Amino acid sequence: MNFERLTKAELSIQLNNSDTSVLFTGARRQQAINDAAEEFADLTECLIRQSTVACSCNVSEYMLLSSGVLGGSTDFTRLAKQGVEYHHVSSGASGRTRTVAGDEFPRRDIEWLNRYEQGWRESTTPVELPTGYYLRADGGNQLIGLHQPPDIGSSETGKLLIPYVARPAPMASTGDEPFTVNSSARTDLRIYHHALPHYAAYKLLPLIGDMQGANAQLQTFLGYVTRYAQNQKPRGGQHVTLARSYFRESRRMGVSQDASIANDPRWATRG
Repeated sequence: MNFERLTKAELSIQLNNSDTSVLFTGARRQQAINDAAEEFADLTECLIRQSTVACSCNVSEYMLLSSGVLGGSTDFTRLAKQGVEYHHVSSGASGRTRTVAGDEFPRRDIEWLNRYEQGWRESTTPVELPTGYYLRADGGNQLIGLHQPPDIGSSETGKLLIPYVARPAPMASTGDEPFTVNSSARTDLRIYHHALPHYAAYKLLPLIGDMQGANAQLQTFLGYVTRYAQNQKPRGGQHVTLARSYFRESRRMGVSQDASIANDPRWATRG
């Protein structure tokens, strides 16, 4: 559905009122529909974008909200659940890309680092592959930092791949479609356009004192949110994973134990 249909026909049905000039003006209807798209994207994380932050040698922190980061985008809301990745790219004939992500590159809050990695701020020795990242707010700035400063040679590049929850661009023209980014509409989300008039009605019905109707519209909207979340779950069986990989740790321990055994005279081959 386009912006015109959402603000007029669809919203009028939910309001049970076709007024566009007294209380339910065109401007209020448009603002309510845009608010609805933003709320749906925030609750469902359906609109994810990826941006790249270029890293510099021995520099740990980068401002997320500056014009030079995130491609100058102003739609950043928060980091997406899938997490940040660090890529180290070397050039030349034997060039390759090394990546750390997931369990090998976890997010660590500053409180955690202060407790378990005392002295981490004083680290001046750069490493090829940092082992984690953190977020830090400073006034009007939001910064992303690396646990250890990266070691990036003159013929190498380092970068952070940052997936984030994006704020939908406000619709203005009658033909605009919700959840459109750079002229590309998310056609898979069209079924959820029906949720937007319900949230818009929730915002507008208090103008006539209909709080019961507003709350009913909110519940219908949240039903679409739940429906989206359920549809994103993988089909088939689910499996439980441990927050800590004991198998990987045991393999690492096994290497050191094997080395110790090899040097232990009790395990020497007897003639």
